[in-house]
Amino acid sequence: MVADKKVIDLAACPRWDLERHFGYKNPSDPAIDADLGALEVQCKQFQQNYDGKLDEHLLQAIRVYESIVTGSSKISSYISLSYDTQLENTELQKRKGAINQRMAEVSGDYLTFFELQLAELPDDAVHKQMEATPELRSFDAYIKDTRKEKPHNLSQEVERALTVRSPYTGTSNVVDFYERALSKLRFQLDDEKDLNLEVLLSRLSNSKDAGVRQRALQTLNDGLEQVEDVAALSLNVVMGSWLIEKKERNHTAVRSRRNLSNNVPDKVVDALLEAVRGAGTPLCKRHYSLKKALLHKTQGLDKFTWADRNAALDIGAKDQDETYTWEEAVAAVKSGYQKFSPTMADLFQGMVDEKRIDVPAVDGKKGGAYCSAAVPGIGPFQLLNFEGTKGDVMTLAHESGHGCHDILAYPQGILQFHPPLTLAETA
Repeated sequence: MVADKKVIDLAACPRWDLERHFGYKNPSDPAIDADLGALEVQCKQFQQNYDGKLDEHLLQAIRVYESIVTGSSKISSYISLSYDTQLENTELQKRKGAINQRMAEVSGDYLTFFELQLAELPDDAVHKQMEATPELRSFDAYIKDTRKEKPHNLSQEVERALTVRSPYTGTSNVVDFYERALSKLRFQLDDEKDLNLEVLLSRLSNSKDAGVRQRALQTLNDGLEQVEDVAALSLNVVMGSWLIEKKERNHTAVRSRRNLSNNVPDKVVDALLEAVRGAGTPLCKRHYSLKKALLHKTQGLDKFTWADRNAALDIGAKDQDETYTWEEAVAAVKSGYQKFSPTMADLFQGMVDEKRIDVPAVDGKKGGAYCSAAVPGIGPFQLLNFEGTKGDVMTLAHESGHGCHDILAYPQGILQFHPPLTLAETA
């Protein structure tokens, strides 16, 4: 399975085929605008039919709302995924902004009422409809998740204003700006020029030469000085926004908002943090002591530095420069899945064959890796920054696990299939 000193041709690695799955020709396709127009008409009609009437027509309203969310998510997912591999495309950036603005206006004007009124419905009104229409019970999880937000909801006027302004004032814009700044960074490490951030981080984590790791870390630190102002501003804006949300929405702590969405009580997270504070330090020291000993034995490392924290270990390795081609990575993950679940192995192979994975670490692409569920019946899609390392193979296995989870959960519908983070990352 392992090949010696292979050079991975990133240009030959597969890219995802979004157009095949979403049915749009490109992000400028007029069909997107037509779908947006039809969606706006549907939203207007939805408000006219169900505003103030959820105490009698909850099931019908949820069905229509599910259709609306599916349609809007199809558009937003396609544009966002397209943009994440073209962060330096200014025309696509404008297109994304224009679409987000229009969708925010439509949502604010015609949909704000729905979840607020669902949260405010008396318990007996909900129970009565569930008894009269058993099919409503299939949306029980969505109804409960929506109603638990009641103590933290603001007035309809305020919620509408926040939604309409979100394309300009939300934290997502700041994060997006920060990620674009990172994507434009270029580094020189020894004889390698114009390395993007993902490739440099790969050198730092995967080189088994302590000198290379130290030079990579210094290069990284020097390069990040170019975006230190952007990083500081981004952190301040995001943290400040979360603090204001905590106060205005009456959350106990800044993290309470995230805990609520993850279906985890604050007390559970507090207990976890306290346990980590108590046991984390000695475990961390033990871990790095063992790693230092292993690196000394396998690589002759005498001094353990900050650059060595994520260093690859030689345990079981045939060659310090070993790499995996994309085909070998796919085979390794499929073999592992096959031993665990043939069903998952088939689902994984389907994602590969159907071009749902954007593989190579190339310029202008969002950093890291993720699996986007997108829309039931259309997704999932994976973004990787693959360079052929062992870590890249493990990332493929991890993100593919999310993809399998999404596919198996799709029958629950777009309002209920997506797991909270606490489940998604441990399932």
